Amino acid sequence: MTDPRRYLIRMMLFIGMVAVIAVLLIKPLTAAFMGNAVLNSVIIAVALVGIIYVVTQVFRLVPEVRWLSDIQRTRTLNPNAPRPVLLATVNVMLQDARGDSQLSALSLRSVLDGVAGRLDEGREISRYMIGLLVFLGLLGTFWGLLQTIGSVGQVVSGLDLVDSDFESLMMQLRTGLDAPLSGMATAFSSSLFGLAGSLILGFLDLQLGQAIGRFFNEVEDWLSAFAKYNDPANNQIEGSTAALAEGMSEEAARALITLASAIESAEADRGHMIEQVVTMNQNMHQLSELLADDRRLRDQLAALQATMGDIASQMAQSRQDHQKELRAEIRALSASLSESGKSSELKARK
Repeated sequence: MTDPRRYLIRMMLFIGMVAVIAVLLIKPLTAAFMGNAVLNSVIIAVALVGIIYVVTQVFRLVPEVRWLSDIQRTRTLNPNAPRPVLLATVNVMLQDARGDSQLSALSLRSVLDGVAGRLDEGREISRYMIGLLVFLGLLGTFWGLLQTIGSVGQVVSGLDLVDSDFESLMMQLRTGLDAPLSGMATAFSSSLFGLAGSLILGFLDLQLGQAIGRFFNEVEDWLSAFAKYNDPANNQIEGSTAALAEGMSEEAARALITLASAIESAEADRGHMIEQVVTMNQNMHQLSELLADDRRLRDQLAALQATMGDIASQMAQSRQDHQKELRAEIRALSASLSESGKSSELKARK
């Protein structure tokens, strides 16, 4: 933030330069001041009051800049710090923060309008004093001209043209011109001090305007970081919400934008749920395929088991047949052996 006291330095330099010029022209200025001391004193007093007021307005910006600089540095609002006057709307906005760090364009415009109104309110009095100095100078001018015209009329009507003494006539004319000259002194001196005072106060008001303008621009730049503008690339809900919010109050616009955000998040959740349902259907399909494969595998195992049972029964039957054949062969062999033994015995007996 720019320190507004830098503009006070310019003001002090200008006032010092004016004071030096006044000191150098002290004799003619004193003579002009004595043309109408009362009116010129009023003009000078108004000019001094205006100078003090303008300087005070610049000093009013110093605590505001310090408060805003502390917030920019700490990024927190200190509740124990003195509350600002010119930035009261900004203070209310920060205290009423609802967790979101963004402002709508309508809120930003409202806050900036409040700050601009308070800043312009302080300059109205200084502008009025500038006009008042010009008015007092013109008032003294017309007052002096009226005195001059009236005095000239009295001098002309008071001349004694019957008297042929030229010296007495000139003396009478010289004495009568003192009043018109006094009126001219009032007119020109009041114009001089009034215009000079308005010139000085106008330059100081110009510096005040620059200080206020720089302060307002920096506040606007800082608040712009919190602003949330409508993006043309957003969906149709945000566009329609922004169009409706233009004619609503701040609370209604905030509620409408919150509702639109809730609808948008609900639509996003709905899309996510649809994706999850599609994924679940795919998983169920794969599971059903696996169950079908498992059923086919069980059928194949049952068929294999039946085949193996048939093979086992065939092997048992074949084994029984082999055992029967083996028994028959053993019987036949034993019979042949017994017959051969009997024939051997017969031969031995013979």
